[in-house]
Amino acid sequence: MTLKDRSAFTNKQRIYDSLAKHKLDAVVVAQMENVVYCSGFYNFDLRILPDRICMVIWPREGDPVFVVPDRRAASDGQMSFIEDIRGYKLLDGVFNPYPMEMVHDVLTEMGVTSGRIGYEPLYLASYHADQLRSRLPKADLVGCDYVMDEIRMVKTPAEIEQLRFSSVQTEKAIANAYELARPGDTEKSIIDRMGYSITKLGADFVFANVMAAGSRTPLGHHLGEEIPVNYGDIIRVDYGGSFDGYVSDLVRMAVVGPPSDRQRRVYGALSEGQHEVIDWLGPGQAMDEIAAKMKEITGPKLPAGLEVVGFGHSIGLGIHDRPFITMEDDRLTEPNMVMQIEHITTDGHEMYHTEDSVLFHESGVTLLSDYTDTNAMYVIE
Repeated sequence: MTLKDRSAFTNKQRIYDSLAKHKLDAVVVAQMENVVYCSGFYNFDLRILPDRICMVIWPREGDPVFVVPDRRAASDGQMSFIEDIRGYKLLDGVFNPYPMEMVHDVLTEMGVTSGRIGYEPLYLASYHADQLRSRLPKADLVGCDYVMDEIRMVKTPAEIEQLRFSSVQTEKAIANAYELARPGDTEKSIIDRMGYSITKLGADFVFANVMAAGSRTPLGHHLGEEIPVNYGDIIRVDYGGSFDGYVSDLVRMAVVGPPSDRQRRVYGALSEGQHEVIDWLGPGQAMDEIAAKMKEITGPKLPAGLEVVGFGHSIGLGIHDRPFITMEDDRLTEPNMVMQIEHITTDGHEMYHTEDSVLFHESGVTLLSDYTDTNAMYVIE
C-alpha cells in the first residue's frame, strides 16, 4: 500500500462545529467509514476485520487521538493525519478489554470523563459499549450515529473528485464488459469481465456485484450464475467498486438482441423520467419531496399496470450513506451533497432499473456518471 495524504477528504472544521452544535464534549468514533473520515487512515482490512477495532476520539476542543491495535500503530501510523496514535494490546476476537481501557485513558487526559460523550450504538459492539460505560460512571454516553451521518453528508472538493472518478471508471468497466459480451455468454462470465476491468481502471476491489438476466432480474441483489443469456433477455447490473475507500454504485441495463417494443417502451419511459427528475433537482429540496416528484414525473410515462419506485441515497465512503430519498425523510438537500438517483419498475417477470450519481450545487445538480448514454439499453449482439 502506498502512502497518501488523505487530509483533503476530511472537513475538520465541520467535525468541531458539529460537536459544538450537539453539545458533545467528545466523540468516540468506531464505524469503519467514520474512522476513515476522521483519521485519514484507510486499509481495506478495516471492513473485513472489525474485531481489530480502530477508534478515533475527537474532542470538541483540542486534537484527536487515534486508538488502534499495537501492531498497526507500529507499522501504519504514518498513514493518518492524526499525530497522536495509541496502540492497545491486540487479542484476536471481539471480547478484548484493552481498547476501552485505552479510550478511557485518552478521555481522562482530555478532561471529559464527566461530560457528554458521543458514541455509535449502531456500530460499537455492546460488549465494548458496556466496557466504556463501566469505566466512565460519571459520563453521559450519548448515541451520535446521526451526528456522524450529518458530518459526512456534505463532501469536500477532494471527495467530490474521487466520487466523480469512481463513477466514470465504473461506467467504463460495465461498458467494456457489455461490448465484449455475446449471446450465449453466462451471467457470471459477463460480470467477471467487469471485475477485471474495474480493477484495471483503478478500483481496489469489486464492492457491489449484482447481475441478473431475464426472469431473474426482479430477484434483488442477485449474483451472476453460470446461466446463459439468450436473445430477448434484459440484463440488470447494479455495480460498484471501492476506489481508495470511496465506492461507486451504478445501474446499467442491456438487452440481448434487439429489444421488443415493450422492453423499449418500459425502459425508455423509466430513463426519460430519470433524466427529467435529475434536471429538476436542486438544493433545499426535502427527501420526501424528491420521492414524490419521482412518482409524479415518471409514473404516468410507464405502461398501464406498472408503478415506479423512486429511491436514492447519499454515497461516499459508504454505499448507503445518509440521507435516503424516501417518503419518510424530510432532510433538505445541500450544495456539495453527492447522491444516487434511482428509478425501478417491475411487472413481476422483468425488472427495469436506472441509477446515476449527481452532485448538488447552488443552482442545481451536475451528473457525475456521464460516460455512457442511458437513453436506451445497451444491445448485445
